[in-house]
Amino acid sequence: MGDSGAHASPHDDIIPVIIVGAGPVGLLLALRLAQSNIRSVVLEKDTTLGTAPRAIGYYGPVHNVFKEAGIYDQVATEGMASGGYVWRTLPTEDAKGTKTLGYSIQLAQCRLAEIMLEEATRTGLTEVIWDQRVTGLSQDEKGVTVTTVSGHGESRILRGLYLAGCDGGKSNVRKLLGITLAGHSWPERFIATDVLRTAPVVADPPVHFTVDPRYWGVVTPLEHVTPGTRGMWRYSMAVPAYEEADDGSKTVLTDEQVLEPSYVDSLLLRQMDGPRPSDHVVKRKSLYKMHQLLASTMNRGRCFLAGDAAHINNPIGGLGLCTGLLDADALHQTLEIVRRTIDPQAIFSRYSAERRRVFQNIIHPFSSANKTRLHSADPEDTAREDWYFQALRRGDAKELEQIHAPLYNCWRTNMWGIIGTSLKDV
Repeated sequence: MGDSGAHASPHDDIIPVIIVGAGPVGLLLALRLAQSNIRSVVLEKDTTLGTAPRAIGYYGPVHNVFKEAGIYDQVATEGMASGGYVWRTLPTEDAKGTKTLGYSIQLAQCRLAEIMLEEATRTGLTEVIWDQRVTGLSQDEKGVTVTTVSGHGESRILRGLYLAGCDGGKSNVRKLLGITLAGHSWPERFIATDVLRTAPVVADPPVHFTVDPRYWGVVTPLEHVTPGTRGMWRYSMAVPAYEEADDGSKTVLTDEQVLEPSYVDSLLLRQMDGPRPSDHVVKRKSLYKMHQLLASTMNRGRCFLAGDAAHINNPIGGLGLCTGLLDADALHQTLEIVRRTIDPQAIFSRYSAERRRVFQNIIHPFSSANKTRLHSADPEDTAREDWYFQALRRGDAKELEQIHAPLYNCWRTNMWGIIGTSLKDV
């Protein structure tokens, strides 16, 4: 790869905050910083926003963050209120082959990123530079120096006061800082598909989890859907560890085999209700490995991690991106507070400690239970014996509030409340 020579930042002065990654976490941070009159430059390795099927659900304190950022109304209007969640077994088939089915806002992550990008660039304080892969990083007591390279081999050097790594699970920023991930990986793979189909019925609520030892998953509409009308749905499904033939032999499929249209259809037809043949069309699909991983720190010097760059959990329950968005919220508060104090490192360390505590004590156990609840036993046994399903059947509002209290009371970090109250008016 040729190098035409490095050139400096497009700004003569030092950039207040360099953000690596133009996903929802990085763009929310840029938007909130701009609303606090803090300029940022966002570096994104791709040439456009991503469109692969990823997160879709936002709830709890994330709604409050959206309101403070001024985007809640648009997200709520374009998205679909889930009205709650249900758990079902796989659809059952009648003699004709027809299958029947035993509060968050649902909006595709790619559209959420578009909304944030529009709002952030409108402020005039956010610049996004596309096709920039971070290849070098150094810092001293006065700032951070970042080196990037484009797809055409052109190098660029930027200098900033602070850097936020919001560049996903394979974060280059995390690797360049020498920060490690610890935890475990799940044995199953997970495929997310965006499917255009005609639903014969739209249950209330329409979002449901499929409980099954092999073919568990999550189904949710991606837009306002009505019975008998074609609409876009997300089917997120487990890929069994192996396929078993009639003779009992077991075969582990490669990623390429899993993504074959015929195999994807075989998974979808297990999940879909309605007549056969089905009229569905797969528009997008992505295959993922699932992990429960946490970075050893979310701060090193003048550099920070947020979102999947700092922690990764399985997608059941929509806790991953929501936690990343709340990281961005906490980091925005942190960078506001640091302008009013002479001891920034103590504040930086507290950001890392508080957000890592949230993952270890809340998100990791909640998301792990969300996943194992779908496949750890016979569905009928699970429905009868699982403690959470027992609590749902009892319907005691106080009991359910206590169960969900950690998410609603501790998921978001109030950095001002922890260390910044006395500085707010300085």
